[in-house]
Amino acid sequence: MNAPQPRDSRDVPQMHKRSQHHDYHGRGIYLVTLCTEGRQPLLGRLTGNGPGEAAIEPTALGREVLRCWQQIPAIQRQIAEKKAARTGQPCERDITLLDCQLMPDHFHGIIFVRKEMDVALGDVIRGFMVGCTRAFNGVSPQICGALDQGAAVPCSADSRGESGRSAPLRPLWEKGYHDRLLLHEGQLQNMIDYVRDNPRRLMLRRQHPELFVVQRGVRFAYWSFSAIGQVRLLDAPLVAVHVRRYFTDQQRRDYMNGCILAARRGAVLISPFISEYEKRVRDEAFREGLFCIQLCVEPFTDYHKPAGELVDHCSDGHLLLLTLSSSPPHAHRISRDECSALNSLAESMARQSTENIITPPICK
Repeated sequence: MNAPQPRDSRDVPQMHKRSQHHDYHGRGIYLVTLCTEGRQPLLGRLTGNGPGEAAIEPTALGREVLRCWQQIPAIQRQIAEKKAARTGQPCERDITLLDCQLMPDHFHGIIFVRKEMDVALGDVIRGFMVGCTRAFNGVSPQICGALDQGAAVPCSADSRGESGRSAPLRPLWEKGYHDRLLLHEGQLQNMIDYVRDNPRRLMLRRQHPELFVVQRGVRFAYWSFSAIGQVRLLDAPLVAVHVRRYFTDQQRRDYMNGCILAARRGAVLISPFISEYEKRVRDEAFREGLFCIQLCVEPFTDYHKPAGELVDHCSDGHLLLLTLSSSPPHAHRISRDECSALNSLAESMARQSTENIITPPICK
């Protein structure tokens, strides 16, 4: 199945997402992502002989970005102390940095705001961005791209024109940034795992670039999708996986076994794989080297990356990720209505697939 070229960039989902209803002055844990202007690989170089050894070796500029990140708690504390002394009012900015990962063209950081602040998180991140941008403008292009020039980089340097007046700083970062809020128990470890796994996923994507380019306008029956992974899986007979809550234990076992049997006979399992039992079916299929299509609620940016083990299954051609081309921006936990809509879509696609003779048992 041939996919057309990406649509006009105005129709492509953007990476910068912020919650519209969250108070960014308050206590919270955030995963922050910043991308370099034009996604230039200025910050580091991927090294290693395979995905298991993947690592990022920072450039001189990358080391300055890491240094500016590590300075955030002390700088914000100093600013708060000066403000308190000036105004006579209590002012405290208690920030802990939990983890970070430098990548060639972007940066991930997990930041813990321990107490309510007098400023929003965005002001803290903008200060970090300005420090990095000053470092960028204090380094020659040769040093920016070098791994070890042994040169100190002044974080406060400004670019100067021939007249001696300050010239506009060249932007290091794209405007804005993306953040993800920690909202649920266990999410922090998922955040940390995601951040630390970035180099390995990058190496897998470089080894299999054809499977990680976001393909837009992929057609199936009445629908148009954005896709990541093995699009040819849409040519196989599809079987929807939807484990109903009203199943008895025996019905559930029979249904899940039936799905795996169908996949063994050549079907591709399709589902949003939301419930615990649906994920068990998917994981068992992967253990046996079978094939799955996973429907996603969020739109894919041009730089969308599968998380966790999904990147491995995309890289070996056993997984296709799909989201409807018309999917709106999504910055909240998936709702029950959205779950129902994705399950209905999976079942409709299964009915429309070229063959539907391979079906799991139906439990009523």
